[in-house]
Formats: sequence, structure tokens, C-alpha cells
Amino acid sequence: MSSPLPTVCLLGFHFSTAAHISTVVEEIMQDVGTPGVRHLITPNASQVVYYNEAHNLPLKAFYTHSRFILPDGMPIVWLSRLKGIGNLHRLPGSDLFPELWPHIRAKALPAVFVLPNEEIAQRLKAEYPDSSVIVPRMFARDDDAYIAELAAEVARAVLATKARFVFLGLGFPKQEKLGMQIAARLGEAADHSVLILLIGASFEFYYGFKMRAPSWMQESGLEWLHRFLQEPGRLWKRYTVDSFRFILLALRDLFRRGDRG
Repeated sequence: MSSPLPTVCLLGFHFSTAAHISTVVEEIMQDVGTPGVRHLITPNASQVVYYNEAHNLPLKAFYTHSRFILPDGMPIVWLSRLKGIGNLHRLPGSDLFPELWPHIRAKALPAVFVLPNEEIAQRLKAEYPDSSVIVPRMFARDDDAYIAELAAEVARAVLATKARFVFLGLGFPKQEKLGMQIAARLGEAADHSVLILLIGASFEFYYGFKMRAPSWMQESGLEWLHRFLQEPGRLWKRYTVDSFRFILLALRDLFRRGDRG
């Protein structure tokens, strides 16, 4: 495995300080061939809030050790600058997948996908027929029995295909619970490199089911407004209640010393 990218510690996570997503992709591809099960997560401000809820602390304890932790959200970037501990750049999963995907296809690397619906699954299979795609039934975030069943199914697919990548495209905390259980299921059974990527709605953006904000909105920290206007009923809590809770977490963190990883 290559040397880890430099990181900055904020809010209990060691965020990558890579200036561009291509640097992360290069590091990911260098890891291929090194045995072990690793994770990549892309926390945004709302997810940081959820990770700090009492019932999600086991998830936080697990994912703080992820191989790659990418800052997906300008509030996280701004906090790093306020603390003066590093110049973070926003590295969203929706930017990562389009950069990484051509490398996987070019090298014909086996990959397993857990996707939110059949239409996305069909498009991905048409693009890369050798991929393994699983579309779970609708399930609640606290349906631990089904999450365990799904994790077992994914682990079997990984072992059968020698998959190097597992892409999880579900919401928080479903994909987080699933990713943790997949790793537990694989254990020492996986004698090859496996990177489990938790990238949420990235596939919906990639295939045009949801629209990204214009570049100027992304760069100025206004992408949240674009997304809110698209899905106000689903996202109102994220951009009101969760934003206030993030500010409280950030203020606490602001007065703690941030260490460079």
C-alpha cells in the first residue's frame, strides 16, 4: 500500500488534504493489489452531525479509521481554514466516481455495486457488463436483520468475483451500517485488496437522475441551495436543523487543537 495522503484532523476525522480528486484516484489505484479491506467515506456537514449522535458513535469509531476520508461540504473546508490547520479542498463522491470509473473499466477490475434502483443498475450493467450489481429491497435504517443479510450477499459476491471495489450508493446510515458489516463478513477471507466506497447519491448524479449545481455554486458553497430547491421536502432538515447542530459542533472543535495527520 502506498503512503497515506496528508490529512488534517477535524471533528474527529482525518480529512485528506488532496488539492484535487485526481490525486485521490491515483492513490486508490496504487492500492490495488495490496491485500486488505479498506473504506472510503465522504462526510458532509450533515453526516458529521449524524456520526456524533449517541446511537451512531459506533459507526464513527469504525469509520474514523477509513483509508480515505474526503471532505464533502464547504462548511468542513471553512472550519479547517478558521482553525488555520490546513487548506482543505472539497472532494465530493460525485466528483470521485466519474474520475475513478474509467480506470476501473480500462483495467477490467471486478467491482460490486449496491444501487438504489433497477434503472441505475441497468445503465451501469450496460456500461460495464462484468460488474456485479445488487439492488436491495426497500428497508428501514434500523432493520439490522436485513442489513446483515444484505452484507452477507455482498460479501459472497466480492469473494466469488475477487472484486477490488465495492460501491455503496445508499443513504446515511444504511450504507455505513452495511459497509461495516461487509468488512466483518469478509474478515480474513478476502486475500486481495478490497476498497469499500460509501458515495451515496453519486450514481444518481452520474446517470443524470439528479442534477449537479453549476460550478460557481459549488465553488462558492451554494450547492446546498441548488439541492434544496430540487428536493425541499427531503432536504429541509439537513439544511436547517442539521446546519445549526453542525455550527455547534464546529464551535466546539474550533477551540480544540487540530493535529495534522
